[in-house]
Amino acid sequence: MRRLPLILALALCPLLLQAQQLPEKQIREILGRLDSDRVSLEYDCETQGASPLHLSGTIILQGNCYFAKGNGMEIYCDGQTRWTVDPEEKEVYIEHSGGIREILDGDNSIKSLSLKNIKYIPQTGGLRDFRFDSSSLDSSWVVTDLREE
Repeated sequence: MRRLPLILALALCPLLLQAQQLPEKQIREILGRLDSDRVSLEYDCETQGASPLHLSGTIILQGNCYFAKGNGMEIYCDGQTRWTVDPEEKEVYIEHSGGIREILDGDNSIKSLSLKNIKYIPQTGGLRDFRFDSSSLDSSWVVTDLREE
């Protein structure tokens, strides 16, 4: 996948909830409502380093699950498995996941993080919005399952 650095940054960027970047009250509000509500928001940030990237998109959080969409990528996570989908390139990476901790624990490569349009919605029944069904894809897609390695 030629956009692997973007995928990794997108997976880490949306909610690197560090006190120096976001008001503590906003952090506590989001984290405190994950078990009872579905949280949706828009994010915008930049990465630091040799090849800085500007990332923006939306994310939906519920319990230990998330769905992030931005910069042409989609990341589904049901708390145990993560599907990183590049619809343009018709590629999917399937990996084991640490759930929401993956986007809460980050490095210091993110700067200028902003969150907006934060909405709290009562949780819905299943987790189907956080799973990607790769079995329905045709043969033009490349599916790489890294869980078996």
